Order: sequence, then C-alpha cells, then structure tokens
Amino acid sequence: MKDVPTGLTLLQTLSANRRHITRLAWLPDGQTLATASYDQTIRLWDVVTGQERQKFIGHSGSVFAVAASPDGRFLLSSSKNALKYWDLSGQGKTRTLRGHEDYIYAIAITPDSRTAVTGAFDQKVMVWDLAAESPAFTLTGHRGRVNCVLVLPDGVTAVSGGADGQVRFWRLNDGQVTGSQAAHKKEVLALAASPEGALVASGGQEGRVHIWQPGANTLRHSLDGHKQAVTGLSFSADGRLLASKSADGSVCLWRSNSWTVAATLAEPHSDTIFAGLAFHPSQPLLATLGDEDTTVRLWQLDMEALWH
Repeated sequence: MKDVPTGLTLLQTLSANRRHITRLAWLPDGQTLATASYDQTIRLWDVVTGQERQKFIGHSGSVFAVAASPDGRFLLSSSKNALKYWDLSGQGKTRTLRGHEDYIYAIAITPDSRTAVTGAFDQKVMVWDLAAESPAFTLTGHRGRVNCVLVLPDGVTAVSGGADGQVRFWRLNDGQVTGSQAAHKKEVLALAASPEGALVASGGQEGRVHIWQPGANTLRHSLDGHKQAVTGLSFSADGRLLASKSADGSVCLWRSNSWTVAATLAEPHSDTIFAGLAFHPSQPLLATLGDEDTTVRLWQLDMEALWH
C-alpha cells in the first residue's frame, strides 16, 4: 500500500468473497478475529496466518453485528429480527433468540458473559438473559433506530446511540436511565469505551466524535477530524489511542492525552453506515476494513512513535 503513515505496519490482509463486512470482534485469545458480513455469514480468522478458521452459516439475511463473549465460549450475531448464539466449544447447538421486531444492528456482552444488550431498528434496546434465552427487559426512549450499544467494563452501565442523535446511559440491573444527551445533530453510528470505562466515545453521521465522562454524563471533548459520517470507533488496550473510521475514506488515530491526530490512514469506505474497526484486546494491533469494506487489514502500531 502507498502512503502508509509512520508508526503503522501492515501485517495481514484477510479477504473472503468481496461482500461488505459490517463488524469486527476479537476473541479473548487474541489470535482470532470474527467478521460479520452481508454474505450472511460469520467467519473466524487466524490473524497470524491470515487463514479462515471457521465459517458460521444460518442467517437468512445480511449479518449486521457480531460480538464475542469475554469468556471465549460463544459468539452472538444478528440479522433481521434474529439473534443467534454460536457455541465455540463444539459441544453445543446453535440457538436463535427472538424478541426484536426488526433488524438488530448492535450487540454487546457483559463482562461475566451472562447478559447481552442489543439495539435494533424497532427503536428498542433489549437486555437478554442468555441462560434463559429470552429478553430480561426492554429499554425504550430512543426515537428512531438504535445503531450502537456497549456495556462498560464495570458491567453495571450500558450505553446506546440512535437515529435521534441521543447517547443514553442505562443501569443494566433495572433498565433505569442515568443520563441522556442530545449528542449529535444527526444519527449516532458508533460507540466505544476506554479500557477502564472512564471515557465513552460517540461517532455521528455529521462526522464529529464526542468524548463523554460516563459517571457525570458530561461532554469532555469534540473531535472534528472527519468530513463525513463516523462509522466505527475503538480504544487501544492501553487507552492511549482512539481509532475512528469514517465514510470520508479515512481512519484517524487520536492521542487521548491531547485529542490530537497521531496518524491518518486512507481506507476506502463502502456506501453503508455499518463499518467497524477493532483494537486487539491486549496488543498494539488494529483491525480495519479496507477496499470499500470487503477486506480486513491488520496493522502493527508503534505506540511510542504515535504517542509523541
């Protein structure tokens, strides 16, 4: 590739069948990356060899989201109104969980791997008891589809972002709203939490990234490096960098001590609003989507070069 910024080295390019990839999720082992795709599959990739390890088939439409459980036992994926549970031990069967009335766009799993949070086109956030295979309760309040959700590392707080431009903070145990912010002028398309949960980043369709302090639910910073919709966000494992992917064809790396741009990477974007990127759970590695979101690129980061 040409014009690779200083501090980034391309390690692998993963390519399946040229259909749009929507979301990425690292498994806890750090050796495996899961991809969700418009080809109706979820694939597991060996990031060392670049080879596909496994392919999950069962969805009847495009797969919009995938999440790996923190205990490494299962994956959750979504399309249309179905949430699928894929057992990774090889001993369990695939399960289909239903509750949403329309496309499920976002999935997050609690640190104890017992509960999932989903957001959908039906304007609802659902909290799932995975053992019971059913929703524990439904959170309402967004006006328009819910595009992104996350669970903070404390396992107590969930965050959702929607078409109404709202970022909403929830208590997971009872579904009570602890904060609601008119965060963006247009849709909220991406969320990410720093490793310790002290900061939450939101990305908007207008191209801006906001940095929030969850406990106080206050806006700390606004980042204006993108010219079009921000479709993916991820913090590095040490919290020093925030990566943002945009429909303007760029990935920006932001230093969290100054919120200045450490590097800008050119990555052609598709015409969809679902496009992920994901930092490795413990190492300075970043997975991005390239070639209009049809391939995954794995980058080694020189954190010292990027930090200073």
